[in-house]
Amino acid sequence: MNTITIREYKPTDRKACVAIFNGNVPKFFTDGEFEQFNTWLNAEDKASVAYSNAREQDYFVAILDGKIVGCGGFYIYRDEKIAKMAWGMVESPMHKQGIGKALLVHRINSIENLFPGYTISVDTTQHSFEFFEKLGFKTTKITKDFYNHGLDRYDMVLE
Repeated sequence: MNTITIREYKPTDRKACVAIFNGNVPKFFTDGEFEQFNTWLNAEDKASVAYSNAREQDYFVAILDGKIVGCGGFYIYRDEKIAKMAWGMVESPMHKQGIGKALLVHRINSIENLFPGYTISVDTTQHSFEFFEKLGFKTTKITKDFYNHGLDRYDMVLE
């Protein structure tokens, strides 16, 4: 496999990120989540934050052979030493090729360098919690049908 390059998101990356999101509906995201994702991208485009409980956020894209094939970021809670993974995804046909792992490791390293000692967390679904487990995350809570009927939420923290 060719080298995966990861860099900061730019507003010109929006179209590719939206296409990746749409390609992961309905298994990994619901149609109803698009507005939240769009809010996240709007905040990135304006160098602000999408969530009221966040004081900072960052977003990256993964590039393979000159094409954006993944995106993902994190945000830092306003009043707690917690970093939360946000909107991580890989183009559907490119799953299980190491792109998601490279993107997640990049985000973890960024958090550990910029915010040492912060707890790193993620919420995900039953379809991808094992991916996070392989990289050191532990499930702390499962909420059935949280995102939609048949789409459960797994809260996890990096150990």
